[in-house]
Amino acid sequence: MDDESNSDVRLSDAIGQVRSELERATEGGKDSALAFRAGPVELEFQVAFEVTAGADAGVRVWVISAGAKGEASRSASHRLKVTLTPVGRQGQDALIGSVGPR
Repeated sequence: MDDESNSDVRLSDAIGQVRSELERATEGGKDSALAFRAGPVELEFQVAFEVTAGADAGVRVWVISAGAKGEASRSASHRLKVTLTPVGRQGQDALIGSVGPR
């Protein structure tokens, strides 16, 4: 697994994509008469940990895509569950939809 791999995604990129989709849902529902309170978002990934040495030594976490199942069997893979609770920048509950009367 390296930075050029097409089948593996950084965990931070996967969570960023979920954030983007929640923002799109919020924006798309801003004129709706009905709003949803965003509750906990549970994500479950199959991940692989990669330890690197050298100048940029560290541990990287990669989300393994469905197409990489064979590769996952040759390396150590783990299941990781992440629970996120969306909130606004001021710490208030996030709403998906309109926040005021129409």
